Amino acid sequence: MSTFIGLPVRAATSLLISRWGSLILGASLVVLTATFIPALVSKTLDLLGLGIVPIALWVTLLLTSLRFNPRWTMTQWQRWTGTGVFIAATLGALAYLSEIPGGTTPTFLLGSDGNASISGDLGRAIKGASPLLGTIRLTSLLLLAFIVIWPRTSYRITRTSLGEGSKFVWKRARVIPGLLKPSREPIPSRSRVIPHLSQVPQIKPPPQKPTIPIKDLEKKDSLPIEREEIHPVEEINGHNLENKEAITFPWRLPPLELFKPGPGAAEITEENLETARMIEDSLGNHGVEVKVEQIRPGPTVTLYGLAPGWVRRQGNSRIQVQNDVKAGGDEKTPSAKSGDDKQMRVKVDSILAREKDLALALAAPSLRIQAPVPGESIVGIEVPNRKPLLVTTRSVMETQAFQDIPSKGGLPLALGQGSGGEPVVADLRELPHLLIAGATGSGKSVCINALIVSLVGNMLPNHIRLLLIDPKRVELTPFNGLPHLLTPVVVDTDKVVPALRGVMREMHRRYRTFEELGARNIEAYHRHPKRQEPMPYLVLAIDELADLMMASPYDVEQTLCRLAQLGRATGIHLIAATQRPSVDVVTGLIKANFPSRISFAVVSQVDSRTIMDSAGAEKLLGKGDMLFLSSDSPKPQRVQGAYVSDREISKFMEYWLDQKGPRLPSIDLDPEPEETERDGYEEVRRDPHIDELTEKAKELAGQTKLSTSLLQRRLRIGYPRAARLMDQLEEEGFIASGNPDR
Repeated sequence: MSTFIGLPVRAATSLLISRWGSLILGASLVVLTATFIPALVSKTLDLLGLGIVPIALWVTLLLTSLRFNPRWTMTQWQRWTGTGVFIAATLGALAYLSEIPGGTTPTFLLGSDGNASISGDLGRAIKGASPLLGTIRLTSLLLLAFIVIWPRTSYRITRTSLGEGSKFVWKRARVIPGLLKPSREPIPSRSRVIPHLSQVPQIKPPPQKPTIPIKDLEKKDSLPIEREEIHPVEEINGHNLENKEAITFPWRLPPLELFKPGPGAAEITEENLETARMIEDSLGNHGVEVKVEQIRPGPTVTLYGLAPGWVRRQGNSRIQVQNDVKAGGDEKTPSAKSGDDKQMRVKVDSILAREKDLALALAAPSLRIQAPVPGESIVGIEVPNRKPLLVTTRSVMETQAFQDIPSKGGLPLALGQGSGGEPVVADLRELPHLLIAGATGSGKSVCINALIVSLVGNMLPNHIRLLLIDPKRVELTPFNGLPHLLTPVVVDTDKVVPALRGVMREMHRRYRTFEELGARNIEAYHRHPKRQEPMPYLVLAIDELADLMMASPYDVEQTLCRLAQLGRATGIHLIAATQRPSVDVVTGLIKANFPSRISFAVVSQVDSRTIMDSAGAEKLLGKGDMLFLSSDSPKPQRVQGAYVSDREISKFMEYWLDQKGPRLPSIDLDPEPEETERDGYEEVRRDPHIDELTEKAKELAGQTKLSTSLLQRRLRIGYPRAARLMDQLEEEGFIASGNPDR
């Protein structure tokens, strides 16, 4: 019986879904509407009045959106619902106005009573008989529409106006699915457990009544790193709101759902196979026999691994023998043999000499040849893809290689993906400092943003602190307000040198602490049972090093080199970037203390050799394409840098700003009081007009015959400053006045 009933139902459904069924249904609706249109229009005007115009517009937009983009319409249900409530409130507000007489209203808008009301029966019902009751209803509808459309803004306004007590109300509002975005909810699909740097025993609550003492909540290293929902203040351990200043909550890591997921891994396509055949044919036409043994598609370039063929020598003649598998032959053995023949491999230099011929055959803007690929007996050729893929920060942070670094207490850096599609990550403790260079617009600032996000997104503020320096004022300033920051982003070049000296004083203070406890480095200090204070890692990031070197070259170079030499043991690491990889910015001392470097696209081979000590960076494609040189690998590795957008950074910062964690240890970076010198039995203050390079000039005067040009070369200063130093030394009697060598 059910079969006989189900067949007509399915047939009717299929007819309605089909094109002819839709036309028949539409024609039927038109006929029915035309038949009953006079009564329908009259009843609709009585009910809605002139409010039928906004309602009809709202329904038309909703149906159109459902027709062309139903998925987006369902995700934006809050906006549609709130707009409908707002229209209802508008009808109630229009009920306070006088009705339009029938004589002035068009005939097709007249209702059954001959008059058309502005709000209709629905608006009068919302208004009610009592003006006070109607005002309350309208206000409630407007507030409801605002809350449904902008729930997060309503939450902030309520929290600001009502204080901590508003959390109780908004916690109940979370039971409505989708009303509030779960910015603080734990991630059920992904567990990220980050261990503490210090081996501090965890606080175990009593078995019957779990409580957390307020004094323990102020300790930073005694709280577990968890992703838990924040409970209202009045529900924690029975504390009331009078002591809410002493109640804090543990920091929680941001979920990866804040970032955009990346595309899937690249796969070998028919285009890659055709390119491999073109490489073999092109080199074979020039007398270089090779075979493509590996194809590794990456996001920006594809790596083709070439195995050189064989060469047969007979007497004084040289014959290339194609490396084909003949009957009974082997791939590694030439097929043609004779008693006087000598077999040998094709020289790698002959492949390198055909780089331009390959680029012409493949119509590629540039090629990069690795001869050989580190750790393998193949020659790698990196060919740019016609449709490059975007590498997102989330796609790198989700990999197991990245997650293993913070699980071992390291400082993870999400660099991007290699030329073969493999994730490229690094531990900042092992680098231990990073120097970034490249032309304008090649991706340096995006790289620094991605590195900061990968660090802060996986390390809590009590484990790592940041000092950001941004002379351009626009690249790192979005991170202002981050709890990891020691101070707001330094944008004034006059404050950079005092900040660097403050970091140096903190480094010396940590060394004195290590000396008292007998610890060699920060890892040993964290494991020491007698440690007294928490000591987080300190990362110094500079967005534009060239501006600082122009403002104060001697002080910046001296301080950076000093920090790079001694900072690793104390947990201080540097990340510096510059768009001018010249020898006056990336000096020999800076290069010697920054073994790990990243080079984006540069304009010339000279710049590539300056930053990477080798050529190759001038052939990069830009837009995040870079070469990564670390102390672990002898040759630079090609990487497509991870991308993080401004919108993702805004969501990321919004998550951290919504938290109120425990108090963080303070690190003093303020300059020391004005230094004094003791002259005999009197203490004389230094003259602020005396040049800070006077002491070095005095040392040079004791070593050699001093002149203005010598001061310019040795101290790397201009002529006016060198002349002032000479005048100052003459006044103090270090050199004879009227020196003809000036």
